[in-house]
Amino acid sequence: MRRYSLGATLVLVALAIAPLALAQTTKPKKKGAKPAASASASAAAPDPTPDPTPTPTPTPAAADDTTNSDAPTKKALPDTPPEKAWDVTDTREDPSKRYYFIGLRYRGDVIPKFLINAFVDDGATIYSNAVGLELDSRKDGFSTVFNLTLQNYNTGDLLFLQKDKLTTANNYSVVNSSLNAVYAAVDLLWSVPLDTAHHWDFEYGIGVGLGVVFGDLHDNWVYGGANFPGQYYDPTTNQHFNQCQTVNSDTTGAGACNPANHSQATINKVGNYSEPAGIAGPKPILFPMVNFPDIGLRYKPVKNFEARLGLGFSLTGFWFGISGDYGLEKEEDSTSPTKPAPKKDTGAASTRGML
Repeated sequence: MRRYSLGATLVLVALAIAPLALAQTTKPKKKGAKPAASASASAAAPDPTPDPTPTPTPTPAAADDTTNSDAPTKKALPDTPPEKAWDVTDTREDPSKRYYFIGLRYRGDVIPKFLINAFVDDGATIYSNAVGLELDSRKDGFSTVFNLTLQNYNTGDLLFLQKDKLTTANNYSVVNSSLNAVYAAVDLLWSVPLDTAHHWDFEYGIGVGLGVVFGDLHDNWVYGGANFPGQYYDPTTNQHFNQCQTVNSDTTGAGACNPANHSQATINKVGNYSEPAGIAGPKPILFPMVNFPDIGLRYKPVKNFEARLGLGFSLTGFWFGISGDYGLEKEEDSTSPTKPAPKKDTGAASTRGML
C-alpha cells in the first residue's frame, strides 16, 4: 500500500512538471527570423528549387563609356587640328632648309667705245648676247647660282687704228669677230629682304667662271685715203679704205699692203686673214669671267618661281641680265597616314571591374 502511494505521488509530480518543461522547450518564433538548421538537417535537406526567371546578362559598356566606378576615369582626347594647307603665296623660307631653283638666264654685254679706245683708236660700241641654264642652290638668304652660258662676240666689220699711230692707211685694219664662248660659272649672291612678305630681295655679290673660246677672228690690212671711194669710212679723218686682198694690192701706190710698211709685221694679214687660237693673243682658247660687282633684285611671287634682274661690270664690259627659275620645293603630302588613335576601353573593361 505504501508502495502504491509512492508511485501515485511520482505520477502526480510528473504530470505537474510536464507542462512547465514543455513551455521551456517550445518558445515562440520571432517574426522574420529563420531557425538555424542543424547539421543533420542541412545534409538531409534537398537543394531549394531554382528561380525560373533568368538572371539578366550585363550589357557591355559603350566604346566611350567611362562611368565604371571600379575603373579610372579617362578624359576624351582632343581632336587633332588640321594641318595648314599649302599656300603658294607664302614665300617665306626656312633658314635651316635648302631650296633649289632651275631655269634660264639672259645677259647682254655692252663694251662701250671708250673702253675699246683704251687699247685701240676708232672702233665702235659692241653689244653681245649670252643665254644659259642655271641652278640656284639657296639657304638662309644666300644663293649659289651655278650656270652654263653660251655667249657670242659677233661684231661685223670694224675699222680700227693702232693706238697713238699716224692716221695713214698702213696703221689701219678691219677686224671681224665671229667668236663664241661657253662659260661654266657661279654667282655668289647675298640677299637683303625688302618687304615683310619676302617677295622682294636686294642682292649683291660676285661671279666667277672660265670660258672655252671658239670661232673666227679676222684681221685684215687696208689701203685707201682721203677722197678714196672705199668701203670703210673713218669720219674722224674723212678717209675711206678697202681690205688688202694680196700683198702689194694697194691701188693707191702708197704701199699699205706691203709688210715693210707695217711695224714689226711677221705675218701678212691680207685676204681675210684669221687669227690663230692660242693660250694668249687676240684669240685665246680659254678666257676668264669675273663679274664684280654683281647687284640686282630678286622677285619671288610664289613658292615655285623666282626671277632676277641684275647688272654689273665684267672683263668684257658692262652687263645687265634677267632670269626666271622654277622652284623644286614640293607641296607637303597632306594625305599621309597619321599615327593610329589609342584604343578606347570597351565593355570588357567594365566587366573586368565587376569581377
